[in-house]
Amino acid sequence: MIQAPHTWIEINKTALEHNFKCYKHFIGNQSLGIVVKSNAYGHGIIEVGKICQQSISVDWLITGTLSEALALRAHGITKPILVVYFIDSDPSKLIEHGISTMVADMQTLDELNHVGIAAGKKCAIHIKIDSGMSRFGFLPEDALAIIRKASAMPGIYVEGIYSHLAQAANNDQSFNREQEKTFSAVLDGIEQEGITIAYKHLSNSAGSTALQTKNTNLVRVGLGAYGWWPSAYIKEIAQNKMPEFDLKPVLTFKTKVFQVRHLEADRFVGYDRTYKTTKPTTIAVLPVGYFDGYDRRLSSKGILLIRGQYAPVIGIIAMTTTIVDITHIPDVQPGDEVIIMGDYEKITPTHLANIVGSFNPREILTRLNPLIPRIAIESELPLVYSQNTHPQYSTRHIV
Repeated sequence: MIQAPHTWIEINKTALEHNFKCYKHFIGNQSLGIVVKSNAYGHGIIEVGKICQQSISVDWLITGTLSEALALRAHGITKPILVVYFIDSDPSKLIEHGISTMVADMQTLDELNHVGIAAGKKCAIHIKIDSGMSRFGFLPEDALAIIRKASAMPGIYVEGIYSHLAQAANNDQSFNREQEKTFSAVLDGIEQEGITIAYKHLSNSAGSTALQTKNTNLVRVGLGAYGWWPSAYIKEIAQNKMPEFDLKPVLTFKTKVFQVRHLEADRFVGYDRTYKTTKPTTIAVLPVGYFDGYDRRLSSKGILLIRGQYAPVIGIIAMTTTIVDITHIPDVQPGDEVIIMGDYEKITPTHLANIVGSFNPREILTRLNPLIPRIAIESELPLVYSQNTHPQYSTRHIV
């Protein structure tokens, strides 16, 4: 029997810290918030949260829900946390655990004011401004009146104000500049009123490098923190401004060969008989499938790494198994390590996203099953960024 875990995800702590330091150096004296929503983009919210807690580069953690924030607190994360989507637990926990939250409507503002009054404390909020995405937020023309009202509420502390870019990674930055202009006008109005708000933020991973925002002092970094550029255009912009800014992918998705089988020619493989061998074929059965987050659309299209060589997926990917052709790879044995996804040319999240037609590595990463163990590792490479070094990392090529 193969010892568990059969399937696991490695999180490279050194690479993650390297990425934090790159962004921290790039944004200068602004605070760095790392987005850990959706299980830290599939990397493991607790594992990434602990690394953030230890990092001198990270100032804030950004979650999607209050329950995510509470999980971080339960695991010893004491740094500031901002919830940017949903209060899906008892809102009094915000005050009890020192967690800040987005407010984007009057009903939530009023309810949190009552929560604060009942607790005899103030609930820290970041007011969301809709600068053009039309998802959450107060309209810019209403912002000043809302902030005046919120600032006068006995149960509310207006800690921050922010907005979100709709297409920050696009080559055409015109709409981003319009959003920045809209948000800046709101900030100017607040300043003219003499209202002081501690944190003002607009930029995400792409916006932090593409936009020259004014009056902001916090940047929210998501995909970039995990080593993936939001787009080739954003990478070009960032490295033109700071050539040594180079991101290092953090995640490697692995499993082990469960079984090796030798098939004759003209044998069907997998569900629905979509694949048929044309010659004697050796296959490896892997204990990973679409339940684990290996997209079913990779059936007979995906490839994996075994013993340093690529092995093609054959047949339909099942719920908990995948079959690969290893005829060309000698001496594969049950228990051999298999790399499903990682910093290798043909199995990056971006490459897999392109194969399935989503073109968005976030979709591939965030669908990795949260039940899969995440294991933090240290890299053997000196990845730590400094002003005097110019690390050169590129996706590894395997023949």
